Amino acid sequence: MGQQVMYYIPEENKHEILKVKNLIEKIRWGIEYSDFLSPFAIKYAVDFLLKKENQILYKIWGGYEGSERNILALFSRDFEEYAENLTYPIKTILIEAKDKLFHRQVLGSFIGNGIKRDKIGDILVKENSALVFVKDEVATYIVTNIDKIGKEKVKCSIVRDNEVDIKYFFSNEGKRITYTVASLRADSVISHGFGISREEAADLIRQMKVAVNWIYIDKPSYPIKEGDLISVRHHGRLKIDKVLTQTKKGRISIEVLRFS
Repeated sequence: MGQQVMYYIPEENKHEILKVKNLIEKIRWGIEYSDFLSPFAIKYAVDFLLKKENQILYKIWGGYEGSERNILALFSRDFEEYAENLTYPIKTILIEAKDKLFHRQVLGSFIGNGIKRDKIGDILVKENSALVFVKDEVATYIVTNIDKIGKEKVKCSIVRDNEVDIKYFFSNEGKRITYTVASLRADSVISHGFGISREEAADLIRQMKVAVNWIYIDKPSYPIKEGDLISVRHHGRLKIDKVLTQTKKGRISIEVLRFS
């Protein structure tokens, strides 16, 4: 038997799940776009809500390949032929500053200026510049009203896809670490990956604070495999990049990317 999939919904995700449910009920003919959704909400919608709908199709896009926060495009089956080249309601904002920018500062400034979180997609920061993907309805407001990030004076402008090299913003990957575990149990991988006790890791799992590939787990023995993304609330994320060979003592060597 396979591992049972859980559909535990954290409190902070309940509102966006409700909005997706309402959007699904709204579809009759044509196309509807969601706001930006968390990876958890996308996973829940695709694996659970939309599997029940035979007449509703979907596509996902967040402004670039591999985006984390995405917009869900829902359309009726009889609209499929018109949905080959969807125009998503997304604009890209380039922020330029003299000093270094930080993700939390950019997000805080946007929200502090009255922009709701679900109107903001991914924020890619590299040194003194950032790309922010937003719903098109707030783009003009942003470039007109936001001239500071924290205390730093900035310039915000709307740019087209071919006007920026998005790969430039991807050079900041997580910290790469290699360690050995007795087994690929979730509590063991998390314990070594974040430098906490195995008991603490197990408690976090039982408290529904750990998700594997955006599905919450409640068993410390949950099996982890290569390619899995583990999210631990208040600690960060681990991407299991490679499961390497066993050591002479029978331990398993793994290579992970850790994101704080």
